[in-house]
Amino acid sequence: MTNTSQLLAIIVSFGKIGLTALGGGNSMLKLFEYEAVEYRHWVGKEEFIDMVGTTFIFPGLTGVKLAALIGYKAAGLVGLLLAVLCLNLPGLVLTMVGYKWLTNHPSPLTQKLSIAVQYGSLALLAAATFSIGQSIVSIYYSLYLSLACILFFLALIFLDVSPFWGFIAFIGICFFLVRVS
Repeated sequence: MTNTSQLLAIIVSFGKIGLTALGGGNSMLKLFEYEAVEYRHWVGKEEFIDMVGTTFIFPGLTGVKLAALIGYKAAGLVGLLLAVLCLNLPGLVLTMVGYKWLTNHPSPLTQKLSIAVQYGSLALLAAATFSIGQSIVSIYYSLYLSLACILFFLALIFLDVSPFWGFIAFIGICFFLVRVS
């Protein structure tokens, strides 16, 4: 692929994700995985999992950071800039137009549309979670880390543990478990 066609592919791929990423954030992961790993082959499966892990380490929006990493890998600094711009611009424009329209035209139809979008986002998030989880377990399987993950999940759901402090503690526990095993 020539550089121009590579940049055009970045514009199309991230623009497509930006238009269809209902719910944003982590619900985009499955869309990123399809475009970058399966369809365009910009990164391999294991490198994609590493990129996702890297985006979770640092603060900021997961989707934006992942788009930046993939865009940079595919076409350098220009690819990074195009990926981030094309990912965010459609959603920004649609949000401004949609918010204006929805606030001026409240109706049962718009409420049903909003509920449908929420369920679509839930499905995307669940698919991304399953895919990333499956990849992490197949690459880095550890019984102790898996048990720690399940216990952390249960603590978040049933014990009302602070997500921030719970995650900090979880990372510390996992770091210890990785060093011991």
